[in-house]
Parts: sequence; structure tokens; C-alpha cells
Amino acid sequence: MKRADTAPRRGRPPNIDRDAIAQAVLEIGTANATMRSVAARLGVSLPGLYHHVKNKDELLRLAAQHALVSAPPPRYEGQHWAQWLRTYASYIRTALSAEPALLEKFLSGGFEGDGQMEYIGDALEALHAQGLEPDHAVAVWAAVTALSMGSVTEAHRERIQAEQGRPWLARIFAMTARRSPTDYPTLRAIAASRYDPFGEESFDQRITLLLNGITQQYGLSAEPDDVPFTSE
Repeated sequence: MKRADTAPRRGRPPNIDRDAIAQAVLEIGTANATMRSVAARLGVSLPGLYHHVKNKDELLRLAAQHALVSAPPPRYEGQHWAQWLRTYASYIRTALSAEPALLEKFLSGGFEGDGQMEYIGDALEALHAQGLEPDHAVAVWAAVTALSMGSVTEAHRERIQAEQGRPWLARIFAMTARRSPTDYPTLRAIAASRYDPFGEESFDQRITLLLNGITQQYGLSAEPDDVPFTSE
């Protein structure tokens, strides 16, 4: 009886391209992706992968580009300006929270091509059409983008703190326990309410505050009543 050959079959390595590499990074997870693990995922040798990308930094940049292309930001299609910006803010938070290691690439502009700048240009034209002067349009856009990316950074930092056994509420209790019971009454009240400043609800509240401020600052139409955040 012929013995079955259990050795791996040899042959030509699979053809790969930069999209396949980016997809492999996202499947592994950016926090765990290395040149070696990506090569194994693709079924190619490590030198074969180096033929396409030079280091891990480029792996993450490719993954960031791929994520942006496969799930692009929402375009303005005539909806209320505030609803559109709220959707855009939620997109930024969701896209970057899913893979926190990509945040640096988004912030540093680590993308090739003109796609991102074209999107910003279209967004500014949409805001200008609402009656905003060019400088005001870019100020609004930058404010919403900064708030969204800042929220991702906060949530990521808090996730690390929680993994190390120091979540938000525990840090409050630890600090106030060393102080007089009359110190920091507002912080104590927040702890008692178990308010989470890093969750989706609090993010929506901050976006509402920003959009309301933009409405008042520039005399724009208010967001419809079925959208704003209402606190309990």
C-alpha cells in the first residue's frame, strides 16, 4: 500500500498584489499583523512579501488605504447638512475604532492618490452651498473631523486603561477615596451616575453640542427634531 505523502506540496507561490496584502492585514488584525504573519496568511515566503512591501509601516498604510476605499466616507447627497456631518462623524469613529492601529495612518495622511483630497473638496463645496464662506466651511469640516478623531483616541486610551485594570470609574473612586468627602462633588456625582464619556451615547451628545454651536455661529438651519441627542 502506498504511503500517503503528508509533506506540503510544492509549486509556484500564489500571485499576490497590494490589495490582497491589505486584506490579509485586516483579517489578521492590525495589532497582530507582522511581515511574517501576513506572508503566512497569503501563503508566500517572507522574501516574496518583501518584494511588494518593505516593512510593517507600509503594511499598515496599505491596510488603511484599503479600508478607506472599501468603505468610503458618506457623500453629501442633498440631506440636511447637520445630518450629513453627524453621519460622517459616526463613520470616522466606527472606521477607526474597528482598527485603532490605523488611526496614525489616517492622521498622518498616509494615503496615496487624490481620493481623500477630492472627498474633502466635495465636502467643502457642499458646506459652501449652505451659505458658508470658504474659511468657515473648512473650519466646520475641521471641527467635526477633529472631534471624531479625538473621540477615537480617547476610546482607545480608555480601552488600554481598562485592560490594565484601571477603568474610568475605578480611577475616579481611587482618587476620591484619598480626598475629603467634600472634595470634587461633581466628579463624584458623575461616578455615581456611572456616566461613560467614552461610549457611543456620549459621542453623539458631543456631536450634537458641536452641531448646535455651528448652527448658532453661522445662522444655519437647525437639525430636525428626530435626530438630536436627548439626555436622561
